[in-house]
Formats: sequence, C-alpha cells, structure tokens
Amino acid sequence: MSAAAVIDLRGNASGGLAAKLRNEAGIGLVELLISLLVLNLGIFATMGAFTSGTVAIRHASRVSTAAALADKKIEAFRQMAYSNPSFAVGTTTANQTGADGLTYSVTTAITSGSQLTTGAYQRSAAVKVVTLTIRSLGRIVYGPASTTFSQCAQDMTTSACGGS
Repeated sequence: MSAAAVIDLRGNASGGLAAKLRNEAGIGLVELLISLLVLNLGIFATMGAFTSGTVAIRHASRVSTAAALADKKIEAFRQMAYSNPSFAVGTTTANQTGADGLTYSVTTAITSGSQLTTGAYQRSAAVKVVTLTIRSLGRIVYGPASTTFSQCAQDMTTSACGGS
C-alpha cells in the first residue's frame, strides 16, 4: 500500500473501516445523553432528601402538638380538686383540634391506688394515676404517658396525710 492510497482513504468519508472509525458524527449526542442521565440521578436524589425531610418535619409537628395537648390536659387536672367528678376513675376519649388544624383523639385513663407517705409515720395515701394516649390519623402520636396525683398534695390536713 502506498502513501497515496492512505491519503486517498482519509479523503473518502463514506468508504473503508478506518474512515468509519475516525468519523465523530453522533458523539456529541451520546455525551449529551450520558450527562442528562447523571443530572437526572442527582435531581432525583435531591428530591428524595427533600421528601424525607418533609415527612420528618410533619411527624415532629404532630408530636409537638400532641405534647401541647397532653400538657394542657394534665394542667387542667392539676387545677381540679381531688374529689372533682371529672377526676373519677375510668377511661374517656375526646377529640380535640390541635394548633396545626388536625383532629387528635385524646384518651384519658384514670385509675386509683395508694402510696406510702414520708415522714415520722408512714401512712398509705390515696392516689389517682392519669394516663394519656394521644392519637392522630389512627396512630399513637404521644404516650402513653402517666402522672400521679395525690390527695395529700392538695389537702395536708387529712389524717391519712399526717394532718390532724
């Protein structure tokens, strides 16, 4: 093969294997498709991060609202007299709307019991245990959380609490 034949092959764009391998037509399109694929993977990963962040923030908002409702309910019990009929042993469920506009189901279970008082003479004092469970959209969001209320904390004059 002579040098003239090689030059002739290079000049012929439509013939020969060597000419077809050197042809760069369509390379830009392949590079564009690969770069779009990489860009799409990055965009979808970013969207996934934002979606999981949104779900976490929504859940935290529900838990925070449920905790505020529980705190409000417990404070209402703290203001009641121990003998108040609303402080009766039993279980009640009520729907309340939270600050976020969602409806929460607040279940209050009140049980009675006793505990030993401290002091010179240990005596048994009556207590009520209030357990709150708060649900939103059928799932438990807060609780069950319990707190104990003692008759002695409100009235230290009774004989069961060390009074006269």
